[in-house]
Amino acid sequence: MVKFKKITFVNLVLLLVLTVIVGCSSESGSSEESQAENTTDTNDGTPKQGGEATVTFLADVSSYDPILSTTGTDQSLLWPVYETLIGFTPELELKPGLAESWETPDDTTIILHLREGVTFHDGTPLDADAVKFNLDRVNSDDSLLTTLVNVENVEVVDTYTVKLQLSEPDASILSALSDREGMIVSPTAIEENGEDYAQNPVGAGPYKMVERVPNGEIVFEAFEDYWQEGKPYLDKLTVKIMADENTRINALKSGEADLAYHLSVASSQSFKNDPNFVLTDIMPLRHRQIFLNASMAPIDNKDVRLAILHAIDRDALIEAITFGEGEPANQSFPKDYWAANENMKIEYNPEKSRKLLEEAGVEDVSFTMITHSIPTVLRVADAVQSQLSDVGIEVNIEPMEIVAADGSYFADKEAPAYLTAYTGRADPHQAVKILYASDSYYNVGSHSTPEIESLISEAVSIYNQGERAKLYSELSKKAILEEAIVIPIIFEPHLSVNSSRLKGYEPNLIGKAFFNDIWIEE
Repeated sequence: MVKFKKITFVNLVLLLVLTVIVGCSSESGSSEESQAENTTDTNDGTPKQGGEATVTFLADVSSYDPILSTTGTDQSLLWPVYETLIGFTPELELKPGLAESWETPDDTTIILHLREGVTFHDGTPLDADAVKFNLDRVNSDDSLLTTLVNVENVEVVDTYTVKLQLSEPDASILSALSDREGMIVSPTAIEENGEDYAQNPVGAGPYKMVERVPNGEIVFEAFEDYWQEGKPYLDKLTVKIMADENTRINALKSGEADLAYHLSVASSQSFKNDPNFVLTDIMPLRHRQIFLNASMAPIDNKDVRLAILHAIDRDALIEAITFGEGEPANQSFPKDYWAANENMKIEYNPEKSRKLLEEAGVEDVSFTMITHSIPTVLRVADAVQSQLSDVGIEVNIEPMEIVAADGSYFADKEAPAYLTAYTGRADPHQAVKILYASDSYYNVGSHSTPEIESLISEAVSIYNQGERAKLYSELSKKAILEEAIVIPIIFEPHLSVNSSRLKGYEPNLIGKAFFNDIWIEE
């Protein structure tokens, strides 16, 4: 029988490391858990050194400069090159990365203790000065990242100690440092390459990027001076960009590739009983949704947005698209997630949609919706198009390659709607900031309300998870049911298949591939 790995939200334990800081001084990063090495237990036996592996991926990276990276799939291609200050387990528990421990003496101070002796691929020491350089760069005008906005000052305490002073309490900072915000680049490489840096990325991760053919393949070679002894396991890792699912499957079956990332439910079924392959299955935070540009007609009309919200039959989409696997996206969090509103449901009511349009006095409602030129995504887009047509809303679907679609919608703001996937983050603040905040790069119409902005700020300033959850529940109602800032559609299984010779691949709850720990058993 095929080996089958699965993670569900019932097993989710999201650590809010800062919860212990209120009213006391603590050393939340100095426990035994914090001192543990960055290892992954996949029950695949003892990892073996050497060899090469090839994996397939659905899209190229938007930029190899983390502060300019915009696509939700980018992290998988950035992680081999860039180590993060803080890591996370597949269940999203925070763990040490470049920071081997941390302290939170009060609710607006975080002290990071860095690992000694770490170097970048170009030999530059990774020390407190390098970390300050990076965190200041994340908050610079050149950056597209906004999650560290509450980091008011970064101070070099000594060679391996950095103090972050926050302008206000922020429970999401440590989680953000496990994402693009915490990817540390070589200051030397930035200074030498300037605007061309992304063509020559230099990090402190397990692999050096030695070759890249845009939309073709990326070749990584092991970094011999990587700080984790014995890693990486592979001598060489090649990522082949294959947007077409069938191409990824054929590459796997022919032996051209060892892993096919992100397959549909239908396509993965043929691997279930094949002992030569391993199927990994997870229901992540990632979900299909429609981003809306509320600065463009007809999306600038709230009644039109609400009509779209209630015209989509999410249960029917799950049956038709994912064969009953998945759950309706009634908000931006799945139902079992701690920040979800357990009582919230988007009513499927075509008559209500028609009435909203009639009362708004709008006729012949139509708009263009960008989406991906991937068959599985196009099937969702076609189904949504049909359901909206039933209530009198005509949608023109414009398929594009993923990076081009992201650029067209988010950077160039060329369309009023974009059906894509929102990929998860380790803390709910990162999600609501990205999706609902008026100053978010991803909220291209900058639509929000004072009440929503206030809830975003209040929720992140509280370290008690239960209290935060209540605020996120209210925030979901305001942002989705009342304003329809985005249109959540469905949560669906995230499936990948690898050959039995490839070991160490483990999915995570943010639904993004992590290739750093894979190895080959000949």
